[in-house]
Amino acid sequence: MRIRPYHFYIENFRNFRDTSFDLGRKITVVSGQNGVGKSNILSLIASSSGVSSKSMLGSNFQPEFTDFFNIDPDESYEDYKLYLTYKDSNGTDAFTKRLAFKNDTKFGRGIRIIPRTSNVGLENCTNKVAADQAKHNYGVGADGRVKIPTIYLSLSRLYPLGERKDTVKISKINKNNTFYKTKADEKYKEWYNYIIPNSIVSDASLTVVEKNACSRASLHMDLLNTPTLSQSIGQDNIGNIISALVDIYVLSMQDGYDGALLCIDEIDVSLHPDTQIRLLNLFDKLSDELSIQFVVSTHSLSVLKETIKKENKNNLDYKVVYIKNPMAPYVSDSNSYELLEADMFGSLSFDKPKVRIYFEDPVGKELFRLLFKAFRNILNTIRENVDDPYLRHSSDVKDYATINDRIRVLKGMEDFEEKINQIPTILGCEELIKICEVDSYFKRVIFVLDGDARYKEPSQKPKIRDFLKEKYDQKKLYLNDRRHPQNICFFPDYFAPESFLYRIIYGVTNAPLDNYDFWRSMDMKEETALYTTDKIKNLFANLPNDFNNDNLKDIFKEVSSTEVWKFIQTSDIVTYYYSDYRTVEELLQFIENIKKAFDMTWPITLANRYS
Repeated sequence: MRIRPYHFYIENFRNFRDTSFDLGRKITVVSGQNGVGKSNILSLIASSSGVSSKSMLGSNFQPEFTDFFNIDPDESYEDYKLYLTYKDSNGTDAFTKRLAFKNDTKFGRGIRIIPRTSNVGLENCTNKVAADQAKHNYGVGADGRVKIPTIYLSLSRLYPLGERKDTVKISKINKNNTFYKTKADEKYKEWYNYIIPNSIVSDASLTVVEKNACSRASLHMDLLNTPTLSQSIGQDNIGNIISALVDIYVLSMQDGYDGALLCIDEIDVSLHPDTQIRLLNLFDKLSDELSIQFVVSTHSLSVLKETIKKENKNNLDYKVVYIKNPMAPYVSDSNSYELLEADMFGSLSFDKPKVRIYFEDPVGKELFRLLFKAFRNILNTIRENVDDPYLRHSSDVKDYATINDRIRVLKGMEDFEEKINQIPTILGCEELIKICEVDSYFKRVIFVLDGDARYKEPSQKPKIRDFLKEKYDQKKLYLNDRRHPQNICFFPDYFAPESFLYRIIYGVTNAPLDNYDFWRSMDMKEETALYTTDKIKNLFANLPNDFNNDNLKDIFKEVSSTEVWKFIQTSDIVTYYYSDYRTVEELLQFIENIKKAFDMTWPITLANRYS
């Protein structure tokens, strides 16, 4: 039965106190500023497991902490308490190992780690009973390593071969070697070319590279136009990592193989960001194919961001362990990339990038706010009444349940306003459309234009006074919206914001019996109790018969400065209007268009780090 490390608890180790974190079933990325102890943590995890069998390259699958780090005799190492808990393939806690330190300097082995089975976390259980159970159930001795083939790749694997060629030995591998019999050469070539495409020449053969400074030999295959001793540190880094993978691949063909643990310090060294992501994706692939659990450290923002994305989708297989504060390290509770990035750069504050949204004027910005408030209110109601026909006139639509589902699908947009910077301009729609066309910068900006901007020709734009009692239908006039890129959106309907809002007000004031619930709700709240149909009608009493949107602007004036705005905002009339299965489609279409625009502009904003 396969077992794996899944929880590491550091009660006391150097600067660490009471620190714990889980490990991903596939990939765990440990990150943080220099000096927080990332490399130590990787080596400690690797020191609890291993098997004594040798790899094809001569190294064993049992790393020793003392090979990579030194415990000084003056340290209080006897007080160090570190616990690594394992799970089995059924998801059951198998046992816990305390990583104790033993002074074997008189035997030439230094102060080394002894993984002792512990009863920590077990009630009414002695260490001996815990050890007996681990031995009986999993074949793990009381002071023995967990039988998982383990490799730890330290930074000693890296140095420019050409600069130290006198300390490098390169040997050819005979075609009768097991590497060729198991087709490990093909795997090496496949995986290397996966990470750095078209690197290895087609007729390349395997060689072994041994470095005096590194305890592990590595494989090598000739690279296109690059002699062995001229390869870069990045190329050598990839070669070392793939050599470890090939070691595990060959081992996996033996009886009894049930997974491996590969710990790699600083996987990103000298690698291009795209290469780093390809390497991470290869790990993802091989974690399934070869049952490898990866624990790696990195300073790479690319690796960090990609793993956070994976963890957000599946927090059992992937984990980001970000360690903060070198003087008293702890694991951050936040997995916000922006916050971790700011800590990486030593910032005391961070600005989360936001997509900019431009409006024609402040009225457009206020209408945007009212529409999103209406959407949130409706979403909250539908969320609580999953199968109920909460909105009005459910009998007038084919399937209100389908509309409920459509609303819930958009739940990710309820906090949308936190992700944007809203900027009202004093520009017309034609000017905003033109600057979007001529400057590529504005591809990362969303434009929300008035509804009447859907038509370019003024003669085609409908007048609201003609459509107070019936809905405007462009299909009856055989008209089409103007062509526009995805980051340009339009407010619902085909009218300027003032006309749009006036039509809603006209509807509730001129048909009070049809909107009885609205006026009753006005009477139930102190701030709206004095509103009546007549009082609201009187606000528009001076409109001429042939009024247009300019006349309405004179009544609306600046946002929040008139009684009309006070009524709209306190009555929440926009929410009322769209809490109707006959009209909510219009709101949902608007929210969906904004989402599409955001999905287009957000990656560009991130890439430019613009906020």
